[in-house]
Amino acid sequence: MDQAHKLCMGCMNELDRHGVCRYCSYTDDIPHLQSYLAPRTILDDRYIVGKMLSYNGEGASYICYDMVRKCKAVVREYMPDTLCERERGTQNLIINPDCLAKYKTYMSEFADMNKVLSRMKNLTHISTPTDIFVENNTTYVILEYVEGVSLRKFLQMNTGYLTWNRVKKLFMPLFTTLSIIHNAGILHRGISPENIIVTTEGELKLTGFSISSIRTSNTGLSPEFYSGYTAPEQYTSLAYQGTWTDVYAVAAVLYRILTGCMPLDANTRLTNDTLVPASRINPGIPTYVSNVISHAMAVRGEDRIQTINDFVTQLFDKHYQLEHQKGATQTIPIQRPAERDRSRKPAKKKSSALYGIIVFACLAVIIGFGAYLMKQLISPADRSSTNSKPIYDTSDYIIEESQAPAAESAADPEASSKADPNAVVAIMPDLVGQRYEQVLKKFGETFAIHPEYFYSDDVAKDEITEQSIEPDTEYDPNAKLELELKVCKGSESVPVPDYTGMTYIEYANQLNSLEIKYKKKEESSDTVPKGNVIKTDIGVGYNINVKNGEELTVTVSSGKKATTAKKKDAEEKEKEE
Repeated sequence: MDQAHKLCMGCMNELDRHGVCRYCSYTDDIPHLQSYLAPRTILDDRYIVGKMLSYNGEGASYICYDMVRKCKAVVREYMPDTLCERERGTQNLIINPDCLAKYKTYMSEFADMNKVLSRMKNLTHISTPTDIFVENNTTYVILEYVEGVSLRKFLQMNTGYLTWNRVKKLFMPLFTTLSIIHNAGILHRGISPENIIVTTEGELKLTGFSISSIRTSNTGLSPEFYSGYTAPEQYTSLAYQGTWTDVYAVAAVLYRILTGCMPLDANTRLTNDTLVPASRINPGIPTYVSNVISHAMAVRGEDRIQTINDFVTQLFDKHYQLEHQKGATQTIPIQRPAERDRSRKPAKKKSSALYGIIVFACLAVIIGFGAYLMKQLISPADRSSTNSKPIYDTSDYIIEESQAPAAESAADPEASSKADPNAVVAIMPDLVGQRYEQVLKKFGETFAIHPEYFYSDDVAKDEITEQSIEPDTEYDPNAKLELELKVCKGSESVPVPDYTGMTYIEYANQLNSLEIKYKKKEESSDTVPKGNVIKTDIGVGYNINVKNGEELTVTVSSGKKATTAKKKDAEEKEKEE
């Protein structure tokens, strides 16, 4: 127990001689959820439990310290909150009598899955279990602790997206690992940027393995879905799941990394599939790569690439072309109804040749009218056919020239007043899931952008959740249209950051980045250097409400007390005398 009090329960690093952690802002007075294990709980007489890292309908994960191996680890506790609850005053779980059979079935699946994964210690790109034991009427799994950040945070800290050359080098080892796991009969069903860790060595590790029922609807557990990455068949308990389920998620992750845009949620695609091909958002993506991703993200499982091996093979096949299957996402140029009607007409080259013969005959009879006849017989549609091809621009939308025939416009004066035959038209990209700062930088000159801010604990800071102009809507890029965006400002309450050893200016910059209002108060101190922060009126780690403008008082050292300085001068004079 003495060792437990020497460790920080937030990061499992040793505390200094004053009992303060130099690595994180965790303090023992931070409350924990009573339904879960309390910090400093000892499991199996070996593991010291720290703060909770995450939880879902299957259970909870905590940082812990292995007193035998002398290292950090992660403990995963099986605790389906819809089937059981923790007994007050103890660590035991009490199972709902009506759910006992389901509780035991899921716990058996939880243990079996982790036993299989524990035999894969040679796979360096997953977080493997190192110990499994039963205690408190449940099962615990010890996992290796991975130093790094989630792929989601990694992208936020960088440009928001990566190039294909970098992605293929980064993901190849993970593809191989996933193929081996599939061969062992295990599906992840939750692959997303949240469950992929970028280690301090710059490699990827897959975490977050859970039982199948937690990632499937209507199973009696609180489902855990990852919007944009969860496959369509997971939203129902009636559809088959298989390796193609993880293929969808992996392809969706690549879509997000390569385009910088979160994929359209599969539940939405079931009724309105408007997923934009990756190469249309980012023209730097090779077309064959975009085609493979689209094929792997087909809504229907049977239309999808079935295995990771096939997915990887096709990703590196430069001659791969997407088959236009019914129900599959297709790369099709956007056409207006008028264009599709004209595409059914006879080829224009034959029409032009016929006109040429007629003109030649007319010239033979009446040379004076040749030029005039030539001008009348060649249609504007023929003259514009060479420049009617869509132009792909790097600013995430397609620009194409209108092909409306001048003759039709002349016949309908009202139509000609509504549409300019030479007007430039753009397609509105999907901005939901993107970072506001990046969107403002990219489209600030095209639109008059007006952000509407809100606070949320479930949405990342600076993430866009709504846009006033719907995706795939045509608009005039020269019109400077009004574009309203709903942007998350982060959580309405944030923890007060640590100030240890910081000057007031350094701490003020940190508070500004968190949008915490503050005021300065000076106080003399014999121990804290002048200009450094002494304390805050709200303790480090405690939440402060930034939404309501709650103010933090920062006490700064003005130097040593004058009386103390005078006393020292007097003592020095006495020594001299």
